[in-house]
Amino acid sequence: MKPSPRLCLIPAAVAAALTAAAAAPAPAAEEPERRVQVAMVNFTDSRIPDAGKLETALKDNYFGAEGSLTSYYNEVTGGATTFKAAEGDGVTGPVDIDLAATGCDTGKINDLTREALAAKGVPEDSYDHLSLVFPSEKAGCDWLALGTVGGGTTWMPVGADGEMSMTALVHEFGHNFGYSHHMRLRCPDGDLGEGCEEDGTSHKTPMGGGGWEAGLTSPELLHNKWLTGGEVAKVGKSATYTLRPLYGSGSGVRALDIPLGDDRLVVELRHRSGTLDGEIQGVHAYRVPDGKYAESALVDPTPDADESTGGDAPADADALKAGTKLTDKARKVEVEVVKAGADAATVKVSLDGVAAPAAPAKAAEPAQDEPTQGAPAQDEPVQDEPAAAPNDARPEGGSTELAETGGDSDTNLAYSIGGGLMLALGGAFLLKSRSRRTVATSASPASPASGRHSR
Repeated sequence: MKPSPRLCLIPAAVAAALTAAAAAPAPAAEEPERRVQVAMVNFTDSRIPDAGKLETALKDNYFGAEGSLTSYYNEVTGGATTFKAAEGDGVTGPVDIDLAATGCDTGKINDLTREALAAKGVPEDSYDHLSLVFPSEKAGCDWLALGTVGGGTTWMPVGADGEMSMTALVHEFGHNFGYSHHMRLRCPDGDLGEGCEEDGTSHKTPMGGGGWEAGLTSPELLHNKWLTGGEVAKVGKSATYTLRPLYGSGSGVRALDIPLGDDRLVVELRHRSGTLDGEIQGVHAYRVPDGKYAESALVDPTPDADESTGGDAPADADALKAGTKLTDKARKVEVEVVKAGADAATVKVSLDGVAAPAAPAKAAEPAQDEPTQGAPAQDEPVQDEPAAAPNDARPEGGSTELAETGGDSDTNLAYSIGGGLMLALGGAFLLKSRSRRTVATSASPASPASGRHSR
């Protein structure tokens, strides 16, 4: 049975004090496999009730062939990056650490668990990611899950029933890949000038409230070089392009990377493909600040939903429909959606005040790494390197940026923790999740949604 999606909103003001923990750095994005070690942790005053059942469920959640962390990232990256069990089946423990759960000391949980693993013959150089799974009842953590941004550590508390949010799991590993929380920029009438204001989350990625049924956005894929060559057209002059769905089959341009002063504007077409994007349809655009693709935000040209529809706007009301234009007059940039369908979209891009041609250029027989649709081949976009976690090398340790998800077992909130040793930023964050039971007591794990595809 597939659990139903849940939609939960956390109050805006959230405050927490966390001591940042050292974490082993994640490998470069080009490495095709990332070794994941999952560690079940017992405290002096709180223990996992049924380690055997939890271990079975964790193997499925992290490494299962379908509906798992591994299958999700294999699908969104087209197999370019995937996860593998670091040691044996990838799940170790429970390990006993000399620490009380009360206080949820993330730094000590991390350090003591790594020491305990090393004592059991699991050294730090045997894994790239460490996921700490521990009982939440006495810990009292103010978040549902936690991950280092650009690092390799995740903290995943589980309740007495062993329930784990798959959205939170995918989301926290997204932080490990360097992604920020994905926000929405409200730009009325498509004006990309000074009138845009941040307005909630994008709902186009698990990093922005889209749930784990959503794929990553094209800027997130660009950040990790998971879109390259003919899949990306870096726009250098006025042209008209044919876009194919971001996760669709076959060849074609899947993202336009457009200059916008010091920023970039990335345009994509989304449509259901395999297990992804069932609720995300149409053409979407994202503003990339200073070329930092991991920090992009959705450009929404519609009026505020509360004003236009009383807060009941349908899913993807923010998609760019045929005839929609995004304009930055100061930078002489205009993007117009000419046609938008399930299989293809036609998009005009006018730069420097030069009007784009009416139709896409006829594609010649492409050489390797050339676009197969739209305008003549363009250079591959300049991409930011995956974020590095500052002071993240062991054994010295130090501070590293953390990002939280959640407020309690019934809610899925993500808010940022970053900068110095003790800094918490609270904010309303809408996270649509599909939970799956990872059983520590009597319940059994539900079957995930099935289906895979190759891009």
